[in-house]
Amino acid sequence: MGIFDKRKSISRRELKSTFSKHHGRIPQTGGKKYYQRERDKITKEVFSQKYGSQIDKHEYKRAVRDLESGKKVAKSSEEKTKIDEKIRYLKDLGGRGI
Repeated sequence: MGIFDKRKSISRRELKSTFSKHHGRIPQTGGKKYYQRERDKITKEVFSQKYGSQIDKHEYKRAVRDLESGKKVAKSSEEKTKIDEKIRYLKDLGGRGI
């Protein structure tokens, strides 16, 4: 079950807490996972201050779309793979409709 399956928005603090408590497994990668520091880094990177103190489903989708556009611009296949893993992880954590 994702973050936005039952809620419309979540505070930045709760989002960080959710990322911290999550198991960190990346879907469709054969068991790769993000560890605590990596998840904290993703939270700071992807959900910068431009999203404010409350992050709703539309802003979460916009953050994922920004990553997808960054994937198109990435030059090496390693960068594309890393961005793709972030996208998969965020979509899995976000829930249905992300």
